[in-house]
Amino acid sequence: MSKKAQFVVIILDTATDMEAKAKKFYSNLFLSEEIGEQYVSEKLSISELFKVQNDFNIEVLMIHENETPASFLQLNSSRIFNEKVEASKPICMEHIVHLNVEEIQLLFNRAEEIAKQRKHDFIWVKIFESDLILKETLIEMGYIIFNYSGTAAENLPVKQLFLKKEIH
Repeated sequence: MSKKAQFVVIILDTATDMEAKAKKFYSNLFLSEEIGEQYVSEKLSISELFKVQNDFNIEVLMIHENETPASFLQLNSSRIFNEKVEASKPICMEHIVHLNVEEIQLLFNRAEEIAKQRKHDFIWVKIFESDLILKETLIEMGYIIFNYSGTAAENLPVKQLFLKKEIH
């Protein structure tokens, strides 16, 4: 069976797996287990994932291969969250945990399909500057770096970059 990106319902098993993957991913990305675990405890812990499950503006898209979960990201379509982006109907991709380029492409291709179906005109992405694989892959997929005019995230361990792509 091939890999595919699907929405996921956050249950305890899923949240536990996602938190573990996120801890490993961010510890490697930040070159510090302590900083990675701190970031995950604030953004992608089991309790934070259950809060996301109850927020109708945030959805989790995850890669599955033979029922095994892998890479994931969050889609945030909240009007308040997206209000500083100059577009009619933007959507943001954030908290991207990925294992390889193929899974990044699958996630973002599916996210773009969803954006088109929901008539979003603009996708913007929050990534960390040190995530070179994600940055290079997104640029190859037609995303461009832009200056975000909203409040940048608070107290992050590494600088964030913002990429965008118009949806037609």
